[in-house]
Amino acid sequence: MDVTALLGLATTEVTLATWPSLHGDWTPIVHPTLFEVTGLHAALSVATDALHLANRLACT
Repeated sequence: MDVTALLGLATTEVTLATWPSLHGDWTPIVHPTLFEVTGLHAALSVATDALHLANRLACT
């Protein structure tokens, strides 16, 4: 089975990783990438909040 990890963004979809021809239980192979994506999402959320705060402070 071919497995692909995709990240859906507002305007496009990004391929994060592809694992061709995986057999059996492939979750130990795929799990680290999903864990990294979860961390990336958290970091981007913090960065977005920081930018929004900086913009509000700049306007006052």
